[in-house]
Amino acid sequence: MKNVIKSDIPRSFSNSKTFFVRFFERPIPSSLVVLVLSLGFLTGCFFDKPQQPIYVETSNTAASVYSENDFGGDELPFGVKLQVNPSVLIPVELERVVDGDTIIIHDANGKQVRVRLTGIDAPESVHEDESKNTDEGREASKFLQELLANVDTVYLEMDVEEKDQYDRTLAYVWIDTGSTYIMVNEIMLATGHAKPVYIKPNLKYADDFRKYES
Repeated sequence: MKNVIKSDIPRSFSNSKTFFVRFFERPIPSSLVVLVLSLGFLTGCFFDKPQQPIYVETSNTAASVYSENDFGGDELPFGVKLQVNPSVLIPVELERVVDGDTIIIHDANGKQVRVRLTGIDAPESVHEDESKNTDEGREASKFLQELLANVDTVYLEMDVEEKDQYDRTLAYVWIDTGSTYIMVNEIMLATGHAKPVYIKPNLKYADDFRKYES
């Protein structure tokens, strides 16, 4: 009589193992493969998750003076429209605001320079003759001070003539919002704190400023 070696593996497990072996030996239906792959693509299993946007805060912006209502989609703050090629801008250190259309800056050599915002005229607020100063002028000066309160650097864009008869530098002054540059001259017009003036030869933005005529 032949020796019979009894297995310690239960018959039920042995049958199960045989079933799985036979099952996986069978060819997988192509329709099942298509179904699995389709589910994978639909649920995003085969794609990298999109990176979350990274917001970088900049210390030299004027964004703190803007309310959420100033921004709407592609709209710029205060309803301004003008944009600029940054390559034409000259960065300078802002010292202080004089009035609604004049600021004091330090140039690259550290020299103190008085800058007149060209193309606009704000009411008087610091005239030697106190009778010429107005409430509107004081409001314009206060607005500009608040606008530039947290700004360390402003950017000058020059026109044809760079000095006026009082030896003041004539410039379009831009500020960095963190995402784009906006012109202070235009902001003063858009908010009603100044009116446009057209003095040749500095007429680079004359056509743009005309829309702010009251």
